[in-house]
Amino acid sequence: MAGRWRKLLEEESEHQWLAIGLFFIFAIVGGIVIEGTSTLAGVDLGAGNAAHDGNRVLDIVYFDNDGSVASQLTHMYSPGQGHFLYSQDTAEIANMIYQPSEYDKGDEIRFMNEMSGNRAMLSIASNQLVEIILNEQIADININTTDNFWIDDYQENGGPNSAMIVTQEDDGTSTIRALSYYVASPPMVNSNSVNWDNIVHLSQDKWVATGTITNAQSSGDSPASPIVRTAIGIVEWQGDLSVSPVLVSFTTGEEGQIHNSFSTGNSQVIVAVNTGAYQVEDDGSIINLDLPSQSAVTDSKGTTWFIGQKGTTSIASFNDGIVDVQELAKPIPLEIEVAEYEGGVIFMHGMDDNGAFELMTIDLTAQDSIESGRGFLNFAFLTSCSIILVVMGWTALDRYRNY
Repeated sequence: MAGRWRKLLEEESEHQWLAIGLFFIFAIVGGIVIEGTSTLAGVDLGAGNAAHDGNRVLDIVYFDNDGSVASQLTHMYSPGQGHFLYSQDTAEIANMIYQPSEYDKGDEIRFMNEMSGNRAMLSIASNQLVEIILNEQIADININTTDNFWIDDYQENGGPNSAMIVTQEDDGTSTIRALSYYVASPPMVNSNSVNWDNIVHLSQDKWVATGTITNAQSSGDSPASPIVRTAIGIVEWQGDLSVSPVLVSFTTGEEGQIHNSFSTGNSQVIVAVNTGAYQVEDDGSIINLDLPSQSAVTDSKGTTWFIGQKGTTSIASFNDGIVDVQELAKPIPLEIEVAEYEGGVIFMHGMDDNGAFELMTIDLTAQDSIESGRGFLNFAFLTSCSIILVVMGWTALDRYRNY
């Protein structure tokens, strides 16, 4: 048997240089083709059948579904008409919740946040929250308190039994209160003259609040034109409604505008700024990230995607200390105002060069799909290699039998 294999190998060795040459040609051509498909797949422009098509989206919450139109709760502005609030689901029919009449109150919507269970919370009146359950019901919730304030943000830790609100008080100051089943605690007293904007859950009894602070006394700042700096605070609350939340740590950042802050789901909070970003850890440490962005979202895997300004040709992602920059097939054509993530898709709403409002989407699940260039090459490579290996095995077995 050994002799038969030796004779076969001696005969086939005459063609080894041809085989090696063909292999190198295949590798070079394959590398060129792969480089041509290295851009991020799944990028699309257009709102399709969504009711906000052509209008300015001010706030939007996407809910997970499999329909041709993503389930959404949308606050939009239509020039010449005013503010609208509607929901839309797989039926592709917009359910109008609010539309302007003689006096447009739509511009008084202070925030709109997604909650668990296909819920969204917003506020339009002092001491009041509005809970909207997709296609089911709308409830006005009055906060149980003896004080009077406006609500600028609301976030939950698993449900309404543990929540935080950012408030604007009657005296014009900004502070934070805890809520449990919509009963409010006393206000946080040590706000350090910060204008708080948002709050997000960090871990257990800890929350991260973000805002801005104006301080003309720091070195290099002019008293006549003080610089507005970012502010990040860690707030603790042990669940006792008779006790105020406590600001346990406070950091002043560089000049810049915070546009997003969110939990990554692993006891970390990412604060995205137009000049960079911050990673807030459970132990109170804050890490500076050189990732400036126009907007940002966090996906279901805890990866944060940083979206650049109009004309940017790439998008950066960050997870577990690793930064990955992926090229886009075309530059971002919009000045992004609102961005959200749901069901593997990044939704980006903004305005193009002509002043028209558009929707740009990036389907993150399409990168490895056979419909993408890279996915097709992977499929073709595996198929070709499988065919070659089968043919080689069959030929070797046939030659062996003939000797």
